[in-house]
Amino acid sequence: MRLRSGIVLSLALFFARHAAASAPLPSLLDATIADLAELLESGAITSVDLVTAYFSRIAEVNNELHAVLEINAKALEAAKSADEERVSAMRGGANLGPLHGIPILIKDNIATFDNNNTAGSVCMVGSKVKSEATLITKLRQAGAIILGKTNMSEWAGARSNGDNSTTIGWSAVGGECRAAYVPDQSPSGSSGGSAVAVSVGLAPVALGTETDGSIISPSEHSNLVGIKPTMGLTSRYGVIPITHR
Repeated sequence: MRLRSGIVLSLALFFARHAAASAPLPSLLDATIADLAELLESGAITSVDLVTAYFSRIAEVNNELHAVLEINAKALEAAKSADEERVSAMRGGANLGPLHGIPILIKDNIATFDNNNTAGSVCMVGSKVKSEATLITKLRQAGAIILGKTNMSEWAGARSNGDNSTTIGWSAVGGECRAAYVPDQSPSGSSGGSAVAVSVGLAPVALGTETDGSIISPSEHSNLVGIKPTMGLTSRYGVIPITHR
């Protein structure tokens, strides 16, 4: 599909337009956290470069795919801070977090300070949270940069009475998320936006949530590995649930 051959598919192409790269750079479609961490540590790229490249990629395809609801306006500021911390750590020999300077997208039923927290519902636009989800706190402690929020099946599909009145992958805030590689295929849900985003290189990794298939099924549809931890091994504080069971 044409989305694989856009203008900002690789960091190399990005640097060709904006700066000189001294080392081979991976495609945004295939770059892993380990790849990006190695490039950051070597000084071949910066976190500001990464965030800028991912923002460019989102702008390139999101009008068609509707995978990302909202970018984080503070991400570039966070990336600049991460770059400064990296330089300081290299001089002083300090250890950085395992995700230091790595951008990550977050499903929009997980609470953050920097963006709306809507679960896809317009009635939640503009709502504020008193504290972030524990997942987000731990990601920030590990050095991750919150790139923005991903689209999802509104209220994770729980807005209906089981009568199929909810469209999988659709939310009132973001519209219909579209699968990346098969036209008109459902991205599955409810974490479809997160899966589609990673599958087309809008971030190296994204968070989803699952009650029954909402990580595994979108990952399958987008040709990804989805990790579903045993319930209780990760905190559910600050996550809008379908059920606590």
